[in-house]
Amino acid sequence: MKGGGHSYLGTSNAADSLLIWTRPMKAVVLHDAFVGAGCAGRVEPQPAASIEAGAIWGRVYNEVTTKGGRYVQGSGGMTVGVPGLVLGGGFGSWSKAYGTAAGSLLEAEIVTADGDVKVANACSNPDLFWALKGGGGTFGVVTRLTLRTHALPEFFGGAFAVVKATSDDAYRRLILKIVEFYREALFNPHWGEQIVFAPGGVIAISMVFQGLDQQQAEAAWRPFFDWASAAPQDFVMASPPKIFAGSARHLWDPAALGRIPGLVIADDRPGAPADNIFWAGNLGEAGEVLYAYQSA
Repeated sequence: MKGGGHSYLGTSNAADSLLIWTRPMKAVVLHDAFVGAGCAGRVEPQPAASIEAGAIWGRVYNEVTTKGGRYVQGSGGMTVGVPGLVLGGGFGSWSKAYGTAAGSLLEAEIVTADGDVKVANACSNPDLFWALKGGGGTFGVVTRLTLRTHALPEFFGGAFAVVKATSDDAYRRLILKIVEFYREALFNPHWGEQIVFAPGGVIAISMVFQGLDQQQAEAAWRPFFDWASAAPQDFVMASPPKIFAGSARHLWDPAALGRIPGLVIADDRPGAPADNIFWAGNLGEAGEVLYAYQSA
């Protein structure tokens, strides 16, 4: 089964197999008070979004956040498929605040191998529902997922910088400092994404935040950048810090993103929808094959 086709583990393709590509199924429906099948009187109604199996996260965010003013936990990549992420667990940029994508699953419609169309939730087919919440994509063909939505914070933002150490000893101290700083200042529900340790004494900071304004985010990072700037003989700002915050409602707004040079790339095929966009930084992944993926 293939949705977005981003599987790190290669689960959306196999030799000598039949491929079921769900991409044409892409409707998104928002609910103010969703109650799953068979759950009336047993669970409290809650805001949710029902998403068909071919939807990708960029379009889902546009519907849920830009138009609906809510947040749904998903992928940082806008062209990642919804079911694959949810069925694999789905740790995202703000999972420290909102949990995993699988943790937001309220209900699934799934076609099992015997051709039966089942609805799985906490009240109907609960064993299948439990298996779908991060157990992978081997239990059938998901055709629709309903995910809990969350109140939208006022701001989303990002913090970016590249720091280079001038010696091996300085790099060791830089690594120690950034790990300590992460523990003290960033290991909380506001911050997500990544800090990359690269050859040549480099750390590349690509963090995002939610629920802070720009001044609060700058204040959070100030101790680290002041520390590095105080030793110019040891540390060079290869890319000076850039910290920004903006309206959370417009983070995935195609019209707003298109006005920022170099941030997104639009689908240039004739007749492509205007909201067919992706982060420019993901361009290099279009033909990328990960032949090894190992946790630390």
